[in-house]
Amino acid sequence: MVKVIRGIKNNPHYGEAFYWTFFIFAILIKCIYFQFTTHINSEPYFSFTNLMMTISTFAIILMICALIALVFNKKRIKALFIANVLLTILLIADTNFFRYYYDVITIPVFNSLDSRIMNSVNQSISSLINVKDIIFIIDFPVMLAGLIILDKRVEKIQFYKRTVRSLVLLIVGVLTFFTVYGKVEITAFAYSNNYSAQNLGVFYSHFHSTKLFIREKLSEDDDITDEEKGMIEDTFERKNKERIGGNYSGIAEGKNLIIVQMEAMQSFVIGRTINGKEITPNLNKFINESLYFDNIYYQTAGGNTSDAEFLCNTSMYPVAEGAIYYRFFENTYNSMPLALKEKGYDTYSLHAYEEVFWNRNEMYKSIGFDNFISVKDYQMDDLAGWHGEALSDMSFFRQSFDKIDTSKPFYSFFVTLSCHHPFDYFEDYDFNVGELQGTYLGNYIKAAHYADECIGYFIDELKKRDLFDDSLLVLYGDHKAIPIVNAEELYEFLELEEREDTWAKLQKVPLMIKYPNQKTPEVISNIGGQIDILPTISNMMGFDFPYALGKDLLNTDKQYAIFRNGTIVTNDYVYINCSRNVYDYKNGTMLDLELFEEEISSYLNELQVSDIIITKDLFKKLN
Repeated sequence: MVKVIRGIKNNPHYGEAFYWTFFIFAILIKCIYFQFTTHINSEPYFSFTNLMMTISTFAIILMICALIALVFNKKRIKALFIANVLLTILLIADTNFFRYYYDVITIPVFNSLDSRIMNSVNQSISSLINVKDIIFIIDFPVMLAGLIILDKRVEKIQFYKRTVRSLVLLIVGVLTFFTVYGKVEITAFAYSNNYSAQNLGVFYSHFHSTKLFIREKLSEDDDITDEEKGMIEDTFERKNKERIGGNYSGIAEGKNLIIVQMEAMQSFVIGRTINGKEITPNLNKFINESLYFDNIYYQTAGGNTSDAEFLCNTSMYPVAEGAIYYRFFENTYNSMPLALKEKGYDTYSLHAYEEVFWNRNEMYKSIGFDNFISVKDYQMDDLAGWHGEALSDMSFFRQSFDKIDTSKPFYSFFVTLSCHHPFDYFEDYDFNVGELQGTYLGNYIKAAHYADECIGYFIDELKKRDLFDDSLLVLYGDHKAIPIVNAEELYEFLELEEREDTWAKLQKVPLMIKYPNQKTPEVISNIGGQIDILPTISNMMGFDFPYALGKDLLNTDKQYAIFRNGTIVTNDYVYINCSRNVYDYKNGTMLDLELFEEEISSYLNELQVSDIIITKDLFKKLN
């Protein structure tokens, strides 16, 4: 290193060449680290996909250098240093955001993550920082030393020479990039930023998502095309025809509707023991009193909990990027609260947190909740969970009953909070997790056990207040608890082989529905998602809901769940949109994609239909 610094001092031209080369490879290494530490790319390291990603990333860095070389002259070294800092900050943000949300940051995400959101989730995301992340800043001493030595020594370059240098870099970068681009299947890019990042690198993924965002903004006010209109009409006509039979039809008509959205409750803890103790004894007991749907997948995107609320109450998909509660809160929606209000129901949403969080105070008006009971309506008498700063679920349930008028039909939508990432609040909670003590998974299991205890209290109170048998009671999980960065712990705990199709099949959440005076429990294994909750409830409560993209889980022969990123799980196969691989659902063997492409395309059309309706606010025009 000393010899390098002496060489830079003695020969600024050599030093500048070294500085540019060092910048290129430092950023390239950071990008590759991002790709692999987030598991977007995986072994074997020298696979075709990984090679294409690396070449593409290198080409884009050359293009960035071309722009710097053209725009900056005497200050080009300083510009390189600043570019290094800015790109590093972006990659660090991408890495930690991805570990939490399993997605790359986009412009809509930035729009959604205002100060209120970031102040609340920054501890969750920062808890995912890894010691190995030091690689992001390990080059800074060299970059800073080079800046100090070279900044005053570099000479101005004539404009035409500067232009030639930039054009050479740009041409090499563009030709290299398009050589790779032509070998990548780009059709899946529309449904997954992860796929574009996996194949062409994180910088291209940012470019691609920004391009889509601009195109979306320019087309928001456009009239719907005949092709889009036909696709939407065909989709809803097919959906309504698919609702076959009348099992449980009207069984809860005129009764109260009580829904509990359980924070981060995943299916793998249901019915499972650890050290001889049930993790969720109360939910296990409730299964024996209800209809238990054991093949339900969460379908949330960047809005996480708010996306789950949207899925349940509208039977529409959330947007692929950002939170729909922020981006489209002024839209007109068809929703469960609105449908029940027409039948004379009072509608309540209850969540013991700030009403502005996820913009709920505005979005709830759009989807029809007349009463939003938020943190300002509760006494903060018991804190538990989320960094020890939020009202415990136990107190939340205890205080909530007196805030609902139960003398007439009502719909109450409870959103719990205590079992929230990163779960470290529960490390000392009194539940023995054995060897998992102090681990991420161990803390989650403790949090799930606590949440289950609160659910048990809630159900007991319903029985004491004569609401248990006079209501349709629905419990479901909202989204994942275990991010992919902690996947190894989960695979080991469940004694499963680490595979991408297995990971997709682990993204299940419990769904339990108990109808009035139910005597016989039943386990229903139809594959579905949160988008199917509303049409299932509408059948049981006897109200019509023609604009649901979901299916009635009690009256369907269709078994599938579409993830917001384009991954699809059916009873025959698992399609991973990020890798474009298809696996046999039962044994995990690789299948030929061409055999399923037409069916996969028809499933993905549902995402497109939902996006068109939302981005163009079509229900406003229809109503």
